[in-house]
Parts: sequence; C-alpha cells; structure tokens
Amino acid sequence: MRKILGLALSLGALGLAAAASAQAPRWSSNTDYSAPGARNLPVICRDGDIQPFAGKTMGEVFGAAWPEVPAASSAHAPPKVLSHGKVIPPRGLEGKWATVVVAVLVGADGKPLASEAVCMSDGAFAIAAKRVLANATFAPATVDGTPVTTVLAVPISFRQPRRGESTGEGEKAASTGSSQE
Repeated sequence: MRKILGLALSLGALGLAAAASAQAPRWSSNTDYSAPGARNLPVICRDGDIQPFAGKTMGEVFGAAWPEVPAASSAHAPPKVLSHGKVIPPRGLEGKWATVVVAVLVGADGKPLASEAVCMSDGAFAIAAKRVLANATFAPATVDGTPVTTVLAVPISFRQPRRGESTGEGEKAASTGSSQE
C-alpha cells in the first residue's frame, strides 16, 4: 500500500513586493499573480532548488494562454484551492522528503487549464506534484467581482509521516496551511 503524504498549500497572505527588495526574497509561491503587472515578475525559487524556468517570468511560462489581468478599480482577489487530489509520491520514493512548487493557470471557471513545476527540491517528484492539482477545483481570481484567468503557485510537500500519523490509503493525510516555499 502506498503511503499518502502531506500537502502544504501556500495560501497565506499574498501580495506584491519587489524581488530585489532588501528583505527576504518574494518566492513565486508567495506572489499574487492576479494583481496587474504580476505576470512580468520573474520566477523565484529557494537557493538550491531545481529551476526549469530560471530567468523567465510567469507570463513567459504560460504565454498567450494567460490573458492580461485588467487593473481593479475597487478590489481583486487571488484564486484559492478548494479541493485537490491525494499526495502520492513516485513509486520507490515513498518516505523521501521533497517540495515542488506547481504554477497552475486557473480559468475564470475555476478549472485548471495548464500547470508547470517551476521550483523543486527533487525533480523526480514533479509529475506526482502536478498530478495532485490536475483535477483540483479552485475559486477563480476576481477583479471587481468578475472572475478572471490567472496563475496560482502552489507548493506541494512530500514528507515522512509524523509518529502516530496514519498513512492508510483510505484515510485523509493531506493538510493545508501556509508556508514560505
């Protein structure tokens, strides 16, 4: 029986900050891509991560499939994960720790249109991480109350179960929370 491992979603306080700021770097998983101009921000990963899109912007990652988000006159809200698949590691890698940031192009209808693994501690987990969000449901981003297509960067964490934590196939082992991926 495969072990089902935990999921950490970075859905904490989001906002834009200059990537070259004197403070800690604004990793892609902590960036609100529903804000105007955010598509032009570079993909930024943790030091040591595998970065298949190094030097590219999230707009370059998704290209023409991601229409420009209009500026909000009153308010905008980023997309949110409502439900997701089970976190199942690749065969033979059960019990190994890894984190993969998956950027998902979320349609105005809340369905995932495309996804890319943009940062990862171990490339062997990229496909498994994308699979977690392949059939996920999302609350779409909104601009002035109107749903829009935009990107959400979600860290997927594969971890060893804690002592006493069940990893049975039929039991829930995924959790949500905020992280600094």
